[in-house]
Amino acid sequence: MQKYFITVSLLALSLLRGRAANNDPFFVQQREGVSWLTKPNGERFFSLGVCVVDQGVSRERFNPINPGYAAFQHYGNSNLWAEATLKRLESWKFTTAGGWSDFRALQQCRDADVTFMPVLAVGMTAGAPWLDMWDTNVIERMHQIARDQILPLRNDARLVGYYSDNEMGWWNATLFKMALEQAPTSGQRQRLLKLLREIYHNSWAQLLKDFETEGAASFEELDHGGMLYLRPGGNGIRAYRRFLGLMAERYYSLVREIIHSYDPRGLVMGDRYQSFYYPEVARASAASVDVSSSNLNAAWDDGTFPRFYLGTLHALTGKPIIVSEFYLAALQNRTGDKNAASTFPTTTTQAERAIGFRNTLLALARIPYVIGAEWFQYFDEPPKGRFDGEDYNFGLVDIHDQPYELLTAEARALDLTAIKNEPQPTRPDASLGVPPAPRNPLGQFTIRLALKDWDRERGFVKPVSDFPVADLYVCWNEKSVYLGVYSQDFVEANYYRHKIVPEMDRAEWNIGMGENKKLIHARLGPGAPALCDEPTVHIANLAGEYMNTRNIAAVELPAKLFGKEQFKAGDTIEFSATFLTHCRADRVDWKGKFTLHE
Repeated sequence: MQKYFITVSLLALSLLRGRAANNDPFFVQQREGVSWLTKPNGERFFSLGVCVVDQGVSRERFNPINPGYAAFQHYGNSNLWAEATLKRLESWKFTTAGGWSDFRALQQCRDADVTFMPVLAVGMTAGAPWLDMWDTNVIERMHQIARDQILPLRNDARLVGYYSDNEMGWWNATLFKMALEQAPTSGQRQRLLKLLREIYHNSWAQLLKDFETEGAASFEELDHGGMLYLRPGGNGIRAYRRFLGLMAERYYSLVREIIHSYDPRGLVMGDRYQSFYYPEVARASAASVDVSSSNLNAAWDDGTFPRFYLGTLHALTGKPIIVSEFYLAALQNRTGDKNAASTFPTTTTQAERAIGFRNTLLALARIPYVIGAEWFQYFDEPPKGRFDGEDYNFGLVDIHDQPYELLTAEARALDLTAIKNEPQPTRPDASLGVPPAPRNPLGQFTIRLALKDWDRERGFVKPVSDFPVADLYVCWNEKSVYLGVYSQDFVEANYYRHKIVPEMDRAEWNIGMGENKKLIHARLGPGAPALCDEPTVHIANLAGEYMNTRNIAAVELPAKLFGKEQFKAGDTIEFSATFLTHCRADRVDWKGKFTLHE
């Protein structure tokens, strides 16, 4: 192992000598509480990027039965394509070519002032964090992946930095299980067993309070093999999350060292979370990334998203944030995309899509620690789906290379750097008065529509928790007060021996009301319908397992629970709420007195 690291270090040193000395780095600065991405000349800018700026399908792979975007049909060569495409992006006020772009071709166009932010896929391709991150073969493969991509780009003055990976997920149950399945010599497995001994003070009896075992009846036997599963009602999730944080620390320190071995100038920009993040992973990244990155799957089809998501990510890391993907599709599109392969946000018309695009960007530009966002993607996906079946109208242009004018006009009209420079007004919330409820508060309780019609600005309830993983909204009518919660909630069947989520480990929502502190208790999440111990309360819930990491719920609380016959404007209500995610891993609290407004 020692010989291997000496060899890698010498190779990296020799490669660094080839680094252009006159390429000053991009950097991040903070002015008056606002974070900025800054060019080497000191110019501050909000990075508006586009992913997958490439030439699409090659002549050899073009399929007329399922045609995709193909630059060869419209441009004589790659240089002409790159020149025209970068000119387009600049005219639409995009500043950056993001992940999976054709940087080899784009580099040949020297006149364009468009920056580069590639995705290296260092961990994903080499198997990290799932394989042993202390295995020299895995580390060597990570070096190779980084080296092959960084060396052709690092001397380009437009290079901002590198995303180490994309949407790895960091699935806690899967990572834990795969570590236990590794050989006894695995550094990853050894660290998990050491952690378990520390947590349970070398007491197997203590461990059994939190875990069911298979193939091992002692720590000594577990050293050689065996599997652990969560014991329903126990606190084993704490051990899972601690191991997750330990592995994240290893991953982030490793990729920073690897990236800087070949380019110490480039910013390390995180691994583009999959529109969710474990708090333990985000916290562990802080020491090793310059920028935290996350993809942002809009919660609603109007392009809006919960407040907690970016706020808590920033609080956990202390780093500026780039939204590494955001997107909207429309059923009305010239490519013929059906937008049917998943549950990505989808509008009816291109006009609605353009408005959602604008809504997202305006919201992001007004957040002081957000320094950029990347649209996914440059062109539409093929009408019958790409390699994995995904068939979305995500493009700035259709497969015929024709721009979606309404969307690109919105991009051109937004001066995001100027907006970010403006003093931002304080966002409203329920402390200024609870807004009226929509006509049917618990109606349309489906993905992208649940809670959409609520006034989620004026109805936002500030949490009293430091790192909330949920938003709470409130509204009212004469008969009832309504509370809605939108939360991250990670549930994997692999936690359990029988792959079934037990009732006692489902998410909990406790609500206290009125001066008499009337308390109701609800169980939410996958495995069974939502349950509430108060028969007069109506409840709606959306939740799932694995890739479905959202838990969305709403309750109708009749006036009598607050000691009233009915409500009217000017009334004051008092309530508290606590939301506990799967296995009580995360907790969010809210409380206060609120006035009902018209």
